[in-house]
Parts: sequence; C-alpha cells; structure tokens
Amino acid sequence: MKSVLILSKWNSGGVGVAAGRLRARGLRPVLISDIPDDSNRDKCDDHVLVDFDCEDVSALAARIDGRGIVPIAVINLIEMLMPWQIAIAAHYGLPGNDVNRGVLVSKMLVRERMRALGLSDIRFSSDPAQVDFFPAIVKPSRESAGSRLVRRVDGPDELLAYQHHLAELGFADTELIIEEYLPGTEFTVDGPVVGGRFHPVLASDKPDHDNTRHHDAGTNIHPPQRDYVRTGVRALSEAISALCADLGLDQLWLHVEGRTTEDGRTELVEINPRPGRGMQFPSIWKPCGIDPFDAHISMALGDYKFTQQGLDPVRDQPITGLVYVEGFELGTVEVRTSEDYLRGLPGVMDVQVINGLHITSLEQENMFLGFTVTADSLSQLRDRVSHVLSTLDYCITAY
Repeated sequence: MKSVLILSKWNSGGVGVAAGRLRARGLRPVLISDIPDDSNRDKCDDHVLVDFDCEDVSALAARIDGRGIVPIAVINLIEMLMPWQIAIAAHYGLPGNDVNRGVLVSKMLVRERMRALGLSDIRFSSDPAQVDFFPAIVKPSRESAGSRLVRRVDGPDELLAYQHHLAELGFADTELIIEEYLPGTEFTVDGPVVGGRFHPVLASDKPDHDNTRHHDAGTNIHPPQRDYVRTGVRALSEAISALCADLGLDQLWLHVEGRTTEDGRTELVEINPRPGRGMQFPSIWKPCGIDPFDAHISMALGDYKFTQQGLDPVRDQPITGLVYVEGFELGTVEVRTSEDYLRGLPGVMDVQVINGLHITSLEQENMFLGFTVTADSLSQLRDRVSHVLSTLDYCITAY
C-alpha cells in the first residue's frame, strides 16, 4: 500500500482526520512527529520520530527508508513545519517541493514581495530599533500559529517591554516582524491556488475580533454582511492572486487573514498555507461545494483540479456564525456538555470539542470548542450563539 507522511508537532496537525481520509483513498498514513508517545500514533499505520529542532531531513529520511517506507506525498497543517514539508518533498521528489513556497514561511519575505509588486504599502520592519510607526503589531516572522506571541504596542517603551518579555520566556532570538497597525475590521478568505491563481471560495467577517490580544473572539460571520468588508475581501483576494502568480505557486490551499477600513484601505494580516481552523466546518464550506481538507490532501498528491467557474466568496447564502471558545487559565480543560447535546440546540449545525486540552501557555490561542450556528438574521444569530454559550458547562483544572 502506498504511504503518505503526516507531519505533527505537539500532538496537533489534524492527524486523525487526515489518517481517515487517506485510508478511504486506499493509502497508508505514516505519522512523523517529535513525541514517542504521541496521542495520534495509534491512528496511523506507522510512526517515525524526528527532532524537528535539532535534526535535519537526511536523518529523518534514513529512518523512513530503513522502515521500507516509500512516501508518495507529505501532508502538513502546521505553519512552523512548512520548511520540513518542503524539504521532505524535495528529497523524495514529491508534489510541493517548489522553492518559492518558502516565501510563505516568513511573514517578512511575504511583506517584502508584496511591496515589490506594488500590492501593499503597509509599513514594517524586522529591526525594533528602526520602528518609528505606532501603534504597531509585533509577532514572530516564522514559527507562528494560533496568534502565538502576537502583541500590539503603542510606543517605543511598550515595544522594549515586549522584547524584555520575550527574553524572559526564552525567546530573545525570535525573528520578529513589526507592522503598522491598521484599524478596521478583520476578515478571512480561503481557497485553493491552482496554476498560479488564488480562487477565493469562502469568506468571513470578524466583527468581535479581540483587538487587544489579537485572538479570535465572539462570532465569525459567513458570508460578510457589511459592504465594505465584502469589498475588502475582493481586493485582498486579487492581491493574493497576483502574489501567487509571481511566485508560480500551484496545488496549495491558503487561509488568508486581512483587515479593511470603511474608507477602503485593505491590507494583508498573514497567509497560512493550510485550511482554516476546524477546516471551517462542513456547514460553512458545504454551500461552496468544496471540502478544504479533501482538497488539501489532493493537493499534497498533486492532482487537485479546480472546476468551479465564477464562484463569488461573498455571494448571498444563509447566515452562519462560527464561534470558538478559548480557555484563559493554565490547566487541563474538561468539557462536560456533550457534542450531541449542543447539536440539539436551535440552529446548531456543527460542533468540535477538544476535551482534555492542555493549556500550558497564555501567549497563544487555546481554543477547546468550536460550533457553527445558522440563522435567518443577524439578531437571531446573536441570540442563538448566546443560548449555546449559556448552556456550556466546562472546567479547567490547574496543573
């Protein structure tokens, strides 16, 4: 049976879903991770260990080859492992080995490329000493996920304090990017890249976004209901498509985050080369006719075809709210309310619970539950979301 490698770190990476989808295609899932007792190892047919921080691809390949594993593809849903994904694909001559994918690994490289192409005029710098624009957003240029270590700073003193904070956490050498803060509304847009063109198929408005911690909060609304957000989605989608054409990207799914203002300025926040969290739940992607996770697997195999024509990511469709619930205490999360119970509440379509989530740091998003709710109006949507949250029973037990 042909083998597909699934990359995982910290017991994450959508391993269980990927393994099930691969078996349905008659393929053999092989877990590649850094934890001997990885919680996902029994979901795969084989498990190969690697130290992502200290080893290289040649060391991993020696173990893979020693097991008689001949991979035909590599699947990855973790941004910080994208360099490994590219290197493994290059080593074995697999789809996804194009060198320009490496640009997406670095937020600084993306900013520089977009500026060179005339697609963005946002101010940014990698040198804190050179920053003369505030307020600003500071974040790791690489190895960032779940809003990890993202911070807004309103002046030089706050920027210096943030640097000291990083040093106290042991991240003094983290490669940073400091960007001009654009007030406005945050939104997301998802879609496949085929033949150098980005095809937006799904968009959401984030009216409740936490602009202090820069985490997802409240209800993300699909499709965007405000005209200026719809305009921003279209503008950013065209800019991303131009970037993809310049880089010659192909067979890649992008989850893009942007911000837009009512007066028409739209800028990229970041590009994630993978489907959105929770694969954006079937009740949201079903109307567009594309399963992002299935597309992601097909792209890893190099055989995805985009056949839709004239698809508008912000066309009229039933209003759907996507809500994530985050833990704000260190400890283990226990969700006492069952998924079945939540699905029985008015308007609830999909539920995903991560029971037993270990919250070890508050420097990133710690989402342990997500659900989608549909409604005929925004007011009804808000009421239904409030009802779900009022019935939710969970606790966080400190370590």
